[in-house]
Amino acid sequence: MNRSLYINKINTYAARFVLEVESFNKSNLYDINIHAESFLIPILNEVFGLRLENLNSTQKKNFPAIDLADFKSRVAFQITATNDFDKIKATIQKFNENKLNNAFDVLYIYIITHKKEKYNDDKLTSLLPVDFRFSTTENVIDKDDLIQKITTLSSTPKIEAISKIYEHEFSDFQIQMREKTFINGCLNTDPEPIVPNLLKVSFPEYFFQAELNIDEEAITSDVNDYLISIDRKPVKKLKPNTLVKKALRANHVKTQEWILHEKYIYTFRDLGNPLEPFRKIIDVGTITQIECKDYYDNENTLRVFKNLLRNTLMEFCKLKGIEWFGEQDIFRFANNSAMPNQKQIRWKGKNEATKTVIFEMHNKKEGHIVCFRSLAFRSSFLNIEHDWYLVLNPTWSFTNPGGYKTSRFESAYMSGMKRLEANGSVYNYFRFFSYYLSLKDLFTTPYPFLEIQPIEKLSIVPKLEEKAWKPLKAIEGRANDIDIEIKIDNELTDNTLF
Repeated sequence: MNRSLYINKINTYAARFVLEVESFNKSNLYDINIHAESFLIPILNEVFGLRLENLNSTQKKNFPAIDLADFKSRVAFQITATNDFDKIKATIQKFNENKLNNAFDVLYIYIITHKKEKYNDDKLTSLLPVDFRFSTTENVIDKDDLIQKITTLSSTPKIEAISKIYEHEFSDFQIQMREKTFINGCLNTDPEPIVPNLLKVSFPEYFFQAELNIDEEAITSDVNDYLISIDRKPVKKLKPNTLVKKALRANHVKTQEWILHEKYIYTFRDLGNPLEPFRKIIDVGTITQIECKDYYDNENTLRVFKNLLRNTLMEFCKLKGIEWFGEQDIFRFANNSAMPNQKQIRWKGKNEATKTVIFEMHNKKEGHIVCFRSLAFRSSFLNIEHDWYLVLNPTWSFTNPGGYKTSRFESAYMSGMKRLEANGSVYNYFRFFSYYLSLKDLFTTPYPFLEIQPIEKLSIVPKLEEKAWKPLKAIEGRANDIDIEIKIDNELTDNTLF
């Protein structure tokens, strides 16, 4: 879809926005105006390049003249459905009386209906703070001004993101939900705590780069000797990553804390340390220490850095008894390879509790183990300004009775679990992983290259209408291919653990 189609969608849904506000206001229902403040934040942030916050929910101090603000950029917004001059005049007066010009250099008044064609700027001059610039032509805006600014954005993906926000907020379903809410009672403006599936991570300030120096012929020869001994066909050449792995193992090093890019190896391990085993496979004269923030700020190298973080996370998780299962790109609790069995972890929030992280799943009639169900998560890394986060999405892994290979019934079992589990269940798994991955005590082996922080709670206003997103309660499901009962995991339903 090209940018003109995105802009047309924005025009359509922005017009619905205005009509909805006018309709509610004619019926003396003004809760939609409060809702508009929160809706406009991501739109205004994209268009003006800001990080606005809703002062009604984030600040204890009263800001009578403004609703949204970016204190760092010193920009403030008043959001109103009233378009007459007296409203603009009153806003300027309160802004001046409260000396808000000390905190903000720019004030916008956004009219969520339609602004008038012209206002008298001369009558505002005496009300403005000294040396504070405000023009009704530039600083009083409505949807038409906003759309005009959107059309000047050079980034088509940004315009697409804005169109999706408008489309979601003013779909028929969302409008109907608001009608029910506002007609039955006013919108609850109390903040609601939310938990994004993000865990802040920290890592060393620097990492290291070096060129490889491996006797490829000798390593390949050793590999081929082994292959021949087990009646396998020898190889002519090893893949670069395989070559590095074999070279490290030849030096008794088994770790994933590195990534190969072009002719260089990258790692958080200190290659400048004479005792570092990695020095046996590199050209010591090419060692370069690199500051992380300078490296990942470059779009071309950001992918490389994220892969280094992913590989470092693999080693971090090994210390926690969690393995990387590359076949499905997931981290999962590792079973005992010699004797697969159920696994429980003792942990503590406010109260002590036990969490089963690997379940035995039995055939109901015959009683034998059909498979194991391991708690798992998918991951990625996200950089937001100067902070890095682990994006963690809980899931399950179903293995055969051997405890490692994927069960042939996994798709049926997974469908059964998803029918049973609501958002609360997924949140509780995330809550457990947050505790477990961030745990530091006398029995925890310190890991120098990656640290994961506990959950950070945020709040939003207004509260989310749960009926708009919470799935219907599922009925108990069964796998079709085998006589096995799928039961929901209820071990983490007590939200008082934290």
